Amino acid sequence: MSTVYHINWLKARARRDRWREEVSLVRHEMLWTTLWFQYEKEIWETRTLQSTKPGKEAYASKQVELWSDFTKKAGLMFQGKQMECI
Repeated sequence: MSTVYHINWLKARARRDRWREEVSLVRHEMLWTTLWFQYEKEIWETRTLQSTKPGKEAYASKQVELWSDFTKKAGLMFQGKQMECI
């Protein structure tokens, strides 16, 4: 009978380990998402400064606003849940 308990214990430990790994991955993905939004915002800020035509500048400014909003919302949603920046 102890073999059955041992097998169940091993299965439970494997499930726990998988969940720990999943939590770690999700926390890293939250950090990566926030960093990606910041990166895109910076790219569009550069494009705004390089724009020579008013239409392109307006579009780039709108993109800066969009990515900035994404960054802020992700920061609020992920606050206290994601990995710290290293």
